[in-house]
Amino acid sequence: MRLRHDIVQVLCKFEMIFPPAFFTSMIHVMVYLPEEALLVVLLLGETVRNRAKPEGSIIEAWVQYESLNFCGMYLKDVKTAFNRPQRNNEGGVRNEKLSVFAQSVRPFGDPARGESFSRNDMEIAHWFVLNNCDEIMTYLDEHEEMMK
Repeated sequence: MRLRHDIVQVLCKFEMIFPPAFFTSMIHVMVYLPEEALLVVLLLGETVRNRAKPEGSIIEAWVQYESLNFCGMYLKDVKTAFNRPQRNNEGGVRNEKLSVFAQSVRPFGDPARGESFSRNDMEIAHWFVLNNCDEIMTYLDEHEEMMK
C-alpha cells in the first residue's frame, strides 16, 4: 500500500534514469501490476487451509485452477467459459430474407416502457440498411433510373 502512496516520486526518479521508450512500459508495471497481484493473492489466500504453510495451499489451489481451465477447453458436453454461447447469441436458427438482418443481436430499448430510437438514430439505421444491403441495390438502381 505504501508503493501506491509513493508511486509519484518513484515514477519521477525512474523517469530520470530510464529512456522514455522504456519508461512507458514501466508505468503499466508500476501502477497496475501490484493491484493485480494483490487481487490474485486475496483470491488464492481464501484457499489456505494450513495456516502454518500457506504457500502449499496457494500452490495447490493454483494448480487446480489451471487444471480446470485446461481441461475445460476439451469438455464438449459441459458448460465452461470456453464453450459458452456468445453474449448476444439468442439461439435458434435465424431465417432472415435480408442479409443485413441475418446477425443475431438483442433489440435496443423496450417498446413496452416507451424506449425506442430517436429520430436521428432511426435515420442512421435507415441509411445503414439502404447502403449495406445487397438485396436493395436493384431497387436503388431502379429508383435512380426513374429519377433521370
